[in-house]
Amino acid sequence: MSNNKDIAVLAKKVYELSVLSPAELDARKWEALLILNAVYSSATQAGIDKANADKMARFGAQIEQEGILSKMHPKWHLRTDDGKPPAARFALETALSNPSRDLRARLATLQFIAPADRPPLDDLARAFIADAFAGAKGAAREQYIDVMRSRSATWFREPWPIVLPHEGTPPAVMILLDNQGTTHDGGIYDDPSDDTALDRMSWAHAVRTWDVDFLRDNPLAKLYVNVDSAVNKVVDTAGDLAGGANEAARSLANILKWAPYVLAGIATVGVTAAVLAAARRAPQLAPAAT
Repeated sequence: MSNNKDIAVLAKKVYELSVLSPAELDARKWEALLILNAVYSSATQAGIDKANADKMARFGAQIEQEGILSKMHPKWHLRTDDGKPPAARFALETALSNPSRDLRARLATLQFIAPADRPPLDDLARAFIADAFAGAKGAAREQYIDVMRSRSATWFREPWPIVLPHEGTPPAVMILLDNQGTTHDGGIYDDPSDDTALDRMSWAHAVRTWDVDFLRDNPLAKLYVNVDSAVNKVVDTAGDLAGGANEAARSLANILKWAPYVLAGIATVGVTAAVLAAARRAPQLAPAAT
């Protein structure tokens, strides 16, 4: 079962609003909407459906009487003046054990925490930041670190400036939330455990894991074998070559042995073909005068 401790913050907020009168709720409806949005974003669909059913069973007639716009008012999810707990409690219950809460919902919860209540919940904020960082792409992680370094030399010790707006700009953690995804670039943030078959067909992965089958049998390796054999065949039949062309071909053979590893590009094939054609024409050249 998931341990969503931060839902306790929302439960406290819901309770505080639920003890207000309908008139007081109406005066704070925008605050109530924000809190309910965080609650329902964290809940399961079953919890949301149960909360809505409870709301309609208790207040359906009044909602119809007040009109269609009244359906949007948060007070129906929070009212307790009929002697029953708020309908939103059903959503809260499932949010407590919801294993797949959205990161944005968790961020909304953290932003509702009053400054005085934050110190005891530092670890909660750090856990959220760690999850957001772990799920972000490599480029986003680097951008996020650069932004936070520019703001504070001790940013890694202070979680709240990361999850709160900064001088009119969105929280820095939004860089991570907006760029969630896997990284397959072979860099420091690349986790080899989630590489696809295509990702594994790379030089970086082959060297890192010392995949001898790939290193031996991949297309570039086969290209190397074919090119090396072709060039050496030209070189070994040097009777048809002038001395200078023969030495040039031998040097080319040495270069081509490494070309697939250095260039790692199919352009090598075109270069090889051109050089082999030139080598075959080499007997027409006269040796340099001595």
